[in-house]
Amino acid sequence: MRNFVMTSDSVTEGHPDKLCDQISDAVIDAYLAAGIRTGVIAECAMATGVTFLSVRAGADAPVDLPALTRRVLTEAGYPADGTEGGPTVMLDLAPPPEPGEPTENRLRARHMASAFGYACDGSPNAMPVPIELAHRIVARLDAARREGRLPWLSPDAQAQVAVRFEDRRPVALDAIALVLGHHAPISGQAMTEEALAEAVRPALAGAPLGMSEATRVVILPAQGPAGPLAHSGLTGRKAADDAYGSFIRRGGPALSGKDPSRIDRIAVYAARQAARAVVAAGLARECELQLSYVVGDEAPVTVEVDTYGSGRPGDAAISRRLREVTDFRVGAIAERLGLWDLPQARGGRFYRDLARYGHIGRDELTPPWEDVADLAAALA
Repeated sequence: MRNFVMTSDSVTEGHPDKLCDQISDAVIDAYLAAGIRTGVIAECAMATGVTFLSVRAGADAPVDLPALTRRVLTEAGYPADGTEGGPTVMLDLAPPPEPGEPTENRLRARHMASAFGYACDGSPNAMPVPIELAHRIVARLDAARREGRLPWLSPDAQAQVAVRFEDRRPVALDAIALVLGHHAPISGQAMTEEALAEAVRPALAGAPLGMSEATRVVILPAQGPAGPLAHSGLTGRKAADDAYGSFIRRGGPALSGKDPSRIDRIAVYAARQAARAVVAAGLARECELQLSYVVGDEAPVTVEVDTYGSGRPGDAAISRRLREVTDFRVGAIAERLGLWDLPQARGGRFYRDLARYGHIGRDELTPPWEDVADLAAALA
């Protein structure tokens, strides 16, 4: 594809799928902040009035998991009295399927995984513009709701952005569509005017693309407050939102709810760092990197680059260079990026904040996979 329109969407922190992601990663934070490295997997599902949390871990929970779940719900804007999704928590605890100490570089892939990373020079954080703009808008919606500037807005809202590309460069913002849950009656005209003034226009200030007279804006009310009262949630269901908004290929597994022993999570971070380093080193205008692992192997069987014709030394040469200067072994990724220690080092909370507005391109959180200076220098 050279000339096309790409749409991407993002959801606010109170969307049921994102609530499940945040709960799952809050569990990961709690275990790792307590120094527990015996393996933990957390999955969450919710519907009206009930949240189901399944945790597979090699140690007792270091915190009250139902209380942690309720805290995530209330911090996202839902009342604790159960009127909008409910704090009732059903908990399932069991040992991990493969207990043990998963921190050695000798670790081998225990799951099939093909992970993809991407970077481009079209935005300051090297992200595809459609998903970058969608994340900006929903983050502003959340902020406006929390600060009382959109008092009618529920915690559950969605934004979709359509961007026109020519020669694979973003050139115009074609359309913006919002679906907004609301606590109180509000006219469509007032909803549109207030959402544009308090969220959309501020979000696009300083963005790679802004609105023009040709930009089509569609703002629709959801059926009532939305949230768990209206639809269910499940960990990992917003995989495109978590990564690149379907701009590139992606693997199927969820990112949230897995500790750093899971290659299907951490390889995505390693692939992002490598792709961004390729662009930062001036080797390509954009870069997609594939890492594929076979169960039982320490290292990927594939380290393959696609620069969409923008690579200077050629894709095969860039792929070879990445293999030479980067350790993509299962255990080495987690240790090199310090993934086991991040929650403890950052006051007990790190992975949960990735579970809203995307895991990739989050420069404001300074995740280690966005730090590419050393790797870019090694590649140059």
